[in-house]
Amino acid sequence: MSTTLLQSTAPAVHAPAACRITADAGTQWRLANGTPVRVRPVSPRDRAALGRFIAALGPASRQARYGTTAAGLSDARLAALTDIDPDHEVGFVITVPDEGGERIVGELRFVIDGSTGSADIALVVAEGWQRLGLGTRALLALVRAASRRRLQWLRADVHCGDESTLRMLQHCGFTATPHPDDAVLTRLHLLLLPPFPGQ
Repeated sequence: MSTTLLQSTAPAVHAPAACRITADAGTQWRLANGTPVRVRPVSPRDRAALGRFIAALGPASRQARYGTTAAGLSDARLAALTDIDPDHEVGFVITVPDEGGERIVGELRFVIDGSTGSADIALVVAEGWQRLGLGTRALLALVRAASRRRLQWLRADVHCGDESTLRMLQHCGFTATPHPDDAVLTRLHLLLLPPFPGQ
């Protein structure tokens, strides 16, 4: 997914009931096999762990999310991904327990365009942890954070061949339209609902 700017001409859509944000949409849960999963804000202390996560991704996932097939990102790029300006960007990591600590198995964020009240989202989940609902639950946390900031739109540009991400976003209410500039991408928009009481 890319981080280009959301256009104000986006079609108006609302998230379906199955994916609407609720006050009890938690950021911690357990998988069917009992594994605890947590979605939490990214922080500068995650730099090394995020680097290991990115290095372990397949080349296609790295290219789609970070624009490179190289196994590692520069220290400057990792710093930018973990030491973020909260006034302009919100980032989360998805973690699971690992040898007394935790391991990052997913990363997601949105970058705010203050002039339009919108933001662009990006999301990646490690190949071995896909199709377990992690992306959907993490996306709901991201949407909730955007709603709390009174943002109006979220947008994602997704490769047409990334069927799992396209399905997940559409399941959560994003409307897909052809990308105006790149035939290999699909543009998806979500009109955010107002924050619910207690959010």
